[in-house]
Amino acid sequence: MQTFAIKSSAAQLMVKARELTSVDIVDSDIEEALGKLVQALNTEAQLSEAGAAGMEGRILTILCNRLRMLRDFAAHPEIDEQQIVRPHFLTGAGRSGSTKMHKLLAASGDFKYLRFWQQFNPSLRGGNRAEDPGERVREARDFIAWFNEHSPQARLIHEYEVFEPEEETFLIDHTRFLINFCITHTSIPSYMQWCMTQDMAKQIGFLKQALKYLQWQFYDGDERPWLLKNPLYCGMEPLLVQLFPDAVFVATHRDPSARVASSAGLTVCMQKAYSDADRGKQAGPVMLEFMAMAANQYLAGRDAFPDVKILDIGYPELNKQSERVVEKVYAFAGRALTDKARQSIRDWEQENAQHKHGVYKYSLADYSLTEDMITEKFQSYVARFHDYL
Repeated sequence: MQTFAIKSSAAQLMVKARELTSVDIVDSDIEEALGKLVQALNTEAQLSEAGAAGMEGRILTILCNRLRMLRDFAAHPEIDEQQIVRPHFLTGAGRSGSTKMHKLLAASGDFKYLRFWQQFNPSLRGGNRAEDPGERVREARDFIAWFNEHSPQARLIHEYEVFEPEEETFLIDHTRFLINFCITHTSIPSYMQWCMTQDMAKQIGFLKQALKYLQWQFYDGDERPWLLKNPLYCGMEPLLVQLFPDAVFVATHRDPSARVASSAGLTVCMQKAYSDADRGKQAGPVMLEFMAMAANQYLAGRDAFPDVKILDIGYPELNKQSERVVEKVYAFAGRALTDKARQSIRDWEQENAQHKHGVYKYSLADYSLTEDMITEKFQSYVARFHDYL
């Protein structure tokens, strides 16, 4: 199997971004992470020719967006005056039903949320809020088409759609750690280990600034709360509440056996877009260790910060009684569920049946895993949340 490297160095990518944007700012906050990322991609990721080109293009897009964002914050200090009030965070771990919860609640019309294209390309091209976003939308659509072409099975597990609500993974990509690369799209363990030693508070700080920027662009004066969702938030509730003291937290839970196998399957599919390497056998053990560690940290965090209120929702209940679950969320947040919102949610669920694009079949054995391995790693989690599984 032939592998390929990203053609440009980290320094060259930063120069290209300044040339493309005509923004003469040295983005020093990202220099260290970018250097480590490019090195790991070139030495560990086993990129295909298309994957290397696609990854370089994605990194360049992120660098350009960061420069434009820095330009706009300097030119429009009023952005920082935007208030993020009562955000609702869906903090369930990956493959726990949080995507369905996200889209159900977004369909209500009661929340601000980010469409895929808005976080893929969060920055204004010329700095004017009145500008036509067509180019930003087209680039997001082109990325989805490229991704689906190079990993057609990924959409059976998690589909990207230009105008649909999407978890903030692509927005969080724009932090100084570019962390999504090391979790879903590539296998670069050295970079992942480095990211885990970094201060995650800086990621959340960036998220708040980015939300202010996007609110200024698309929702200025809109008093609806933000609806936010990302598996990275799982266990970060104590950190999130420091920056968003009035936040609402809803956590989804699912049988770890199903979650780990599904997460391994998703990771394998995502990585196919960038590498021809067969990672099926190694994806399971790696995902098991990562998710078990995250689950234990999550338990420790909840024990250490009992005053952070979290609504727990089980995957079986969400699938079988979704309207009842939505009622619980609204009641927990102290909100009224109107007949109009309720009907919109019903309409969305009727039009978006599970597996509408087909079924991605997988098993633990496909990823070198067994039930006993899962049971051993998740004993404490299962004991704590058994009633939700």
